[in-house]
Amino acid sequence: MLVEAAGGLLTGSMALLSDSMHMLTDAAALGMSFFASRLSALKPDSSRTYGYRRAEVVAALANAMLLWLLSGYMLREVYERFQNPVPVLSGPMLAVALLGLLANLASAWILHGHSEDNINIRGAFLHVVSDLAGSVAAIIAGAVIYFTGWYLADTIVSLLIIGLILFSSTRLLLEAFHILMEGAPKGLSLKALERELLAIDGVSGVHELHAWSLSSGYNALSAHLVVKDPAKQQAALQVAACRVAPAFGLKHTVFQVETEPVANASCDTCA
Repeated sequence: MLVEAAGGLLTGSMALLSDSMHMLTDAAALGMSFFASRLSALKPDSSRTYGYRRAEVVAALANAMLLWLLSGYMLREVYERFQNPVPVLSGPMLAVALLGLLANLASAWILHGHSEDNINIRGAFLHVVSDLAGSVAAIIAGAVIYFTGWYLADTIVSLLIIGLILFSSTRLLLEAFHILMEGAPKGLSLKALERELLAIDGVSGVHELHAWSLSSGYNALSAHLVVKDPAKQQAALQVAACRVAPAFGLKHTVFQVETEPVANASCDTCA
C-alpha cells in the first residue's frame, strides 16, 4: 500500500493511487475480519445466548460499505483526471504495479482456501482479488503509456478498477444483508425440508417453519409438528432433530410438537 501510494504520487498515476487507496481499505478490512473471527469464536453467555457468530456477518457488511465509500471517492478523482489529464511516468509505474501484483497474489493464495465457507473471509478475499485485478490493470495502463504516450489510459484503468470494486462488493453486501434479514439459508429448499418432515411416521402437519443463518455455515430452524398420536411424538421429534435436520445442513433446531394444528400457534396457544 505504502509503495503504491508513494509510486502514484511520484509518477502521477491515478491507477496506482486508486489501487493504494483500495489497499488501505484492505488493511482495515483484513484487520476487521481478523477481529470478527476472534470475536465469533467466543462462547455464548447470558447476554449473547447464540454467542458472537454474527460478528462475521457484520464485518462483511462493513467491508462492503467501505468499498462503496472508497469507490465514491475514487470516482470524483477520476472525473477530475478526465477533465485535466496528468502526465504519468510509465517506467516507475510499471515497476510499482508489478510489486503490487506479487503482494496481492500472495494474499489471495492465503485466503482462497477458506473463502467459500466463511462470509467474513470471503469479504477479505474479494478485497484482495479486486486489488489483484487493479494491479494487472495498472500494469496494462503503464505499458500503454510507455509505448504510446496516451496518458488517458491511466484514468480509464482507474474507472475499470472502480467498476470491479462495485461489482464484487455488491454481491457481498446483498449476501450479508440477506443473513441479517433472517433470510432462508442459501441452497436450502424449505419445500423439500417440509416434505421430509411430513414423511416422518405420525407427522400429519408442519407449520411455523422458519429457517435462517446465524453466520455462514451455521444454519438454524424452528418448526411446529402436528403429531396426533401421543405415543409417536417423542419418536417423531427424535427423527426430525437427529436425522432430517442434519441432512439439510442445519446446526441448531427447535421443534414444537402439537396434537392438533393451531392457527398462528406462536400466539394463540398461550391465549
